[in-house]
Amino acid sequence: MLRSLIVSTSFAIMALSAQASPEAEALIAGTATQISNAEASESTIKQAVDIDAIANFTLGKYSHRVSDEDKTRFKSAFEKFLVGTFQDQKNKLKNAQVDVIGSVDRNDKDSVVETRVTQKGEDSQTVRWRVIERNGEWRVVDVEVLGLWLAIEQRAQIAAILDKPRATIDDAIAALNS
Repeated sequence: MLRSLIVSTSFAIMALSAQASPEAEALIAGTATQISNAEASESTIKQAVDIDAIANFTLGKYSHRVSDEDKTRFKSAFEKFLVGTFQDQKNKLKNAQVDVIGSVDRNDKDSVVETRVTQKGEDSQTVRWRVIERNGEWRVVDVEVLGLWLAIEQRAQIAAILDKPRATIDDAIAALNS
């Protein structure tokens, strides 16, 4: 079911106009290169990625069902998880060539930028970055690798945990910390 949703979403995105914002493409060109750079820092990731937006999206319907204190604890655990995920990818992609190969606008403030990541001696890999402009600033809100969108996948994982009887936000936080 999740796979079908991802495939359907991908086809819908591809059918859209291919005239994405140059600012969105520039953000990804710089961010992808920095993340794949051995010297990339946690602050680089936090600056480019809208962690609060992704954490809220990941909580889904539970976002309105948890206290502000629990939401803050979840966001903190999610930030640690997300930064760790990007840093793991950074290590795998150390010194890779990252090229922006195209983009599509979903609307004036929402674009999907496609990159080709080439590691010496390996096949190229396509990575798509969903970026949204808020308050004049473009930020990453999702990344798709190997057909899976990170935020969508995490939302499904967190929902599966919180849908269980007697599950609490602590169970979701524990899953992020494991």
